[in-house]
Amino acid sequence: MLARGLIEAQRATLEVVRRLEGEVRPGRTERQLAQRAEELAREAGADRFWTPVAVGAGAGALVCHPEFPPGDRVVGDDDLVLLDVTPELGGWPGDVTRTVLVGDDPGRRHVLDEVTRIERALLRACRPGMPANELFAQARELFDEVGFELLDLLGNIGHDLHEGGRVRHFIDPRTDAPMWGCWAIEPHLGLDGIAAKVEDLVFLEEDRVVVLD
Repeated sequence: MLARGLIEAQRATLEVVRRLEGEVRPGRTERQLAQRAEELAREAGADRFWTPVAVGAGAGALVCHPEFPPGDRVVGDDDLVLLDVTPELGGWPGDVTRTVLVGDDPGRRHVLDEVTRIERALLRACRPGMPANELFAQARELFDEVGFELLDLLGNIGHDLHEGGRVRHFIDPRTDAPMWGCWAIEPHLGLDGIAAKVEDLVFLEEDRVVVLD
């Protein structure tokens, strides 16, 4: 059953990311934006972060993994800036990624638009109980059609998510676990050295699929 705590945690995380998006500007560093994300999340009631906040500007957006923390890379005048925010509120995890376009470069706009389109298509493709690798196969078709590269270091497009930020299964070619409960859908894709990632949570029950937005 979809828990009220999960809904509220994700709504709070979405609001934190919306506020953070408005603070992305040239000259700010990845580290500054990550610290600001933590401040906003704690103001919203976060107890802790179940995995470190990730921020990547420009080339930094090519990698999104705890072993590559935000650094002193500066947001440029024409950049894509990845924001992956993961607070825990009252034991319930939130998980949202958005990529912000700085400037008006058409190549970067194209990448962001396509990644957003693919993520929304994958959310619509989720069916209760479907094998995780079936959704991955559909994702592979979508990003192969436009020549995009999967950048996730573990080779997946998402994972399940439980209380306390526990992850048991990934959405990859090897995992046939049925998709029930809460899952993060997070394609991280690149084209010609330009990268974007978009992530939302979806909850799958016997008779419905709910995107937590």
